[in-house]
Amino acid sequence: MSEVRPDVLPPQAIELTDAERQSGTLSAENLQLASLLVSTRGYVILKNALEQDFIQSIGREMMAIYDDCRNTMGEETGTSPDALHQAHTARERGTRFWFRKGRWRIFPRLREPMSDPRLMANPFVMPIVEGLLGADFYCKYMSSDTCVAGSILQSPHSDIDGEDIFVDNQWRPRGYVVNIPVMECGLHNGPLEVWPGGSHMWTAGLLRPYGLEPNVQDGRNPAVERLAEFLPSIKVVLTPGDILIRDLAMWHRGTPNPHEAPRTMLTIGLFRADRQYGYGDPSFNVDEELYRQLPPRIKKMFDYHFSTRSKLRRARSRAKGAAKEWLKSIRRSAT
Repeated sequence: MSEVRPDVLPPQAIELTDAERQSGTLSAENLQLASLLVSTRGYVILKNALEQDFIQSIGREMMAIYDDCRNTMGEETGTSPDALHQAHTARERGTRFWFRKGRWRIFPRLREPMSDPRLMANPFVMPIVEGLLGADFYCKYMSSDTCVAGSILQSPHSDIDGEDIFVDNQWRPRGYVVNIPVMECGLHNGPLEVWPGGSHMWTAGLLRPYGLEPNVQDGRNPAVERLAEFLPSIKVVLTPGDILIRDLAMWHRGTPNPHEAPRTMLTIGLFRADRQYGYGDPSFNVDEELYRQLPPRIKKMFDYHFSTRSKLRRARSRAKGAAKEWLKSIRRSAT
């Protein structure tokens, strides 16, 4: 009789071997396993994928950036979808950020050490993502996922809509989040809770007839929360050196951190080249000067943002915005 009991969790992480860490390359077996896990389960954890001294230096850098943002903080960011694009700017470092319901999203500028390829183009992560999204995937943002005392229990949600999950009757991933903890992110300080094993493949056509819209984060979503009570979930424990890759569509939520000390992990949003994504703004992380200085593989992820077409599109958008504001001022002066 098997000694495996139904109430014992299966392995959560792939432990990298000494040979893999020394070579900076996943074995063929672990590359295949990681790709299968993120495709079928919705996430994979790579254990000890980063050196301790390096990730500790990143932790110190993020704490300094967080302190700057906290000292700058004015009004709390609103809960409307548009409010997430109305970011504050930190006084000392010019970092863009927003804050609401005890949760901070901080968008560090991509200069050393935050532009290090071990973060943005990790050699263990790249083959997995390239195999699933194609080598021409792009990066929309790098931010912190930081929660402090006062953070609420979020509603289970997806980070992307439920459209176009299947194309020509084939599942087609649209994007992934790479989470890198810069400190222990355990059960004690607001772990990420996930609903693995299929929620990343649930289409809008499946959910909408039942009144389910998994798009509420920092608020209540009774219908989705009710269903989630009956589905197995896991609170993910991450330690410095680990890397989590998860499908944006997988249901998940942030849980409360009861401590004043911030709990921080980095969040990198990577997307299929033909998939537009609304959240995030690459200009928060990188400008023309920083872009030119990026290592080649990271620079490729931001090429789309600095293309002539993209620049023209942003110029047209700014012109339309200015025209709207001008019309508003004319109407106000006429009344």
